[in-house]
Amino acid sequence: MPERTRILIVLTPPLDPSTGGVQMSTVKMARMLNSQGVEVGVFSFEAHGHRATENVALFSAPESGNVANKSNHAALVDAISRFKPHAVISQMPYEHAITDTLRRASAVPRIGCLRNTLYSVRNNLDAYAENLLPPPIKGLGRSAIGRAALLAFHRQRHAKDLRQILASYDCFVMFAEPNLEELAYFVPDYDAQTIALIPNSIPNVADRVPPKAKRLLWLARVSVHQKRADLILPIWRKIAPQLPDWTLDIVGDGPFLDDIRQEISRDKLPRIELHGRQPSTPFFTRSEVFIMTSDFEGFPNTLIEAQSQGAVPVVVDSYPMVRWLIQPGENGLLTPKGDVEALARAVVDLCRSEERLANMAQGALRSAAYFTEEKVALEWRGLIDELIDTGLDSSR
Repeated sequence: MPERTRILIVLTPPLDPSTGGVQMSTVKMARMLNSQGVEVGVFSFEAHGHRATENVALFSAPESGNVANKSNHAALVDAISRFKPHAVISQMPYEHAITDTLRRASAVPRIGCLRNTLYSVRNNLDAYAENLLPPPIKGLGRSAIGRAALLAFHRQRHAKDLRQILASYDCFVMFAEPNLEELAYFVPDYDAQTIALIPNSIPNVADRVPPKAKRLLWLARVSVHQKRADLILPIWRKIAPQLPDWTLDIVGDGPFLDDIRQEISRDKLPRIELHGRQPSTPFFTRSEVFIMTSDFEGFPNTLIEAQSQGAVPVVVDSYPMVRWLIQPGENGLLTPKGDVEALARAVVDLCRSEERLANMAQGALRSAAYFTEEKVALEWRGLIDELIDTGLDSSR
């Protein structure tokens, strides 16, 4: 092993953790690796918009155009030459142009990271059809034959991408076991020796359940696509009459926020507070219940962040990862996708049982303890050391 390991992380957006999940995970990864004595560099394909990050050597593209600009690829090669990493982590393995540059620039081990569920299209074919098909034939995407054809097309195209990724990286990092189910759907013969499972992390877990108020929390980007912000008011309409001394907090910003604000005002919906984009921890700390309506997520950080402060998640059962994270009745509740009535009923029943709510809050803390930065940092360090020690052939 080298005296001090150096790792270069590559991403396409600016290095600003406040602007997206990949950016946040990059900063957290850098912090975790720093804690293990690793020197971290980050190369971004964006020239501007970065936020200074402690203990990170930042390299950025010199010109606009992101991945499409050849000068920016030359800058990546130069960064590798100057920083001399012992391994490279790509946060963007689907960007094959980046992969090609990494292969040409250095023979050190390459690690590709999955940052979303592989089922984002499979479980949301309607949105896929809406975006892919031209207006005259959009109706085909809603028929059984059309949906089957779209799914077959997507499966073939995505399998090609994944096979290229698996052939180009020494290790492909996914979050957890549900991702293996997803990978097998597209690439049944994948080589398990090239896959590592490392979850996202949270900074800390409360020692005990904090004092709580009678508040429900919905916190996410306020959009219909993926986050399903359009469901929260229909859910609240069913909850509010049954929990007259409870308040709903909606935290976040996004394109659907004005619609929500107008509906609240028009229909005089009671006891709803809109907070816009805010730091999440104070809301998780004071809330009894966290409501999550997403159609899909990669690894739902907000879910384990809620658990880490004893806010019990009530979640739509819409993707495999959530079934891995939630043990119903122990650390949260799952409700059927598309069933607003069931979700509202689950929240009401939970809030009416102080003992059940308290027990699940304790279970949430126990679950969150598996995902602390301290524990996940050890997994990352172990993987990196193994790849460097074994000297995997990166010239394939």
